[in-house]
Amino acid sequence: MEKRDYRPGQFIFKVGEASDVMLLLLEGEVGIFFPGNETNDEPNFLITGNEIFGEMGVIEDELRSASARAMTATSLVAVTKREFEAKVDAAEPFVRGILRILSTRIREMNKANR
Repeated sequence: MEKRDYRPGQFIFKVGEASDVMLLLLEGEVGIFFPGNETNDEPNFLITGNEIFGEMGVIEDELRSASARAMTATSLVAVTKREFEAKVDAAEPFVRGILRILSTRIREMNKANR
């Protein structure tokens, strides 16, 4: 795990990039921008303190389906895909299956609501 700091307006990740980390927001606000959000001023979703984001691509081994940008000065903890997979591998097969199913369902709901 690694602590990372971002300035307002700085991208944390962009749509289409590899999903190599999931993030825990410690301080600040992060905007999630779906493709087609032409203004890029108002995020589709706002992430606030103690929320995890960027997890779906890591769980499903998919490219980023949205962009994340710091809306304010932001501090995060990044958990690499390798670190996460080590924890998942130690879990029971049932738990691994549930994680993948839930992530897939959320991704499909997000696509349907765009």
